[in-house]
Order: sequence, then C-alpha cells, then structure tokens
Amino acid sequence: MENKNYIKAFSIVEVMVSMVITAIIVGLIFGVFTIVSEQILEFKKENEQTADFNRLSYSLNKAVFDCEKMLPKENGVYFQTYDGDTILYQKKDDYLIRKAATFTDTFRLNFQAIRLDSVYNAKKSKVFQRLELELVIHEKNVPLRFYKPIYANQLILWKE
Repeated sequence: MENKNYIKAFSIVEVMVSMVITAIIVGLIFGVFTIVSEQILEFKKENEQTADFNRLSYSLNKAVFDCEKMLPKENGVYFQTYDGDTILYQKKDDYLIRKAATFTDTFRLNFQAIRLDSVYNAKKSKVFQRLELELVIHEKNVPLRFYKPIYANQLILWKE
C-alpha cells in the first residue's frame, strides 16, 4: 500500500461555483439597493415643498405674533420684534429668503404674491393687519393668511 498524504482543499471548480453564486447575490443586493435609493430620492423631492411650506407657515406665524411692527419692504415683509430684533422675508424669483440676526433661511416655494394690508371685523370695531401670501404647491394655488390685531395705541402711532 502506498502511503499518501492528502491535504483537504477545494477544487478549482468548487471555487468558481462559489464565486459565481457570490457574484449573483452581490448583484441582486446592489440592484435592490439602487431601486430603494431611487425611491427614497423621489419621495424626498415630492415632500420637499410640503416641508418648506410647513417651516414657512411656522416661522411666519411666530414672526407675526412675536412682532411689534409688520411693514412692507422691498418685495417682502419686515418684522420688528418686541425685543428689538428684526426679521425680513424677501421674495426672490423662485424662492423666499428669511433674514434674521442669527441666521438666513431659504424657502424654495413658488410665490405668486405677498400682500400686507389692513382689514376690519364685521362690526368695524377692530382693526387687523393682514399678511397674505399666494403660493403654488404641488400645482395648486394655496393662500396663506395671517392676521395681527392692531390696538388703539398702535393706531394713533400708525396714522402719523
């Protein structure tokens, strides 16, 4: 009998088969990853306008009710707060910029118009300053309105 020493190993065919199976699995995983990432980007693009609209309505609501004065200025609205800070919302070609002392924010929304005027209640006993923005979101016209009451002491100073 011959004394042969055998070393346990893989044959070339076995290695090639395992490499082909591994390549197929990696290809499937890459394909699934590509499809999922494209769907996530599409979802992000669809919801970007909604997110900007929500941020804008929150920041405008806060600015209107925290301000002492609301004045029209350079294609936008200027707010002066009770503590002396100033905030400027200014309309550009295809976006709105919010400039404050601490930071600047950009809202990529399609603005049709920004109006600031005064309105009265039905009995004409109260005066309100109305800020109205006309936006187009997801191809729909969306009006955004904010009302700030004007009190008697402000009316006296306001008329001067």
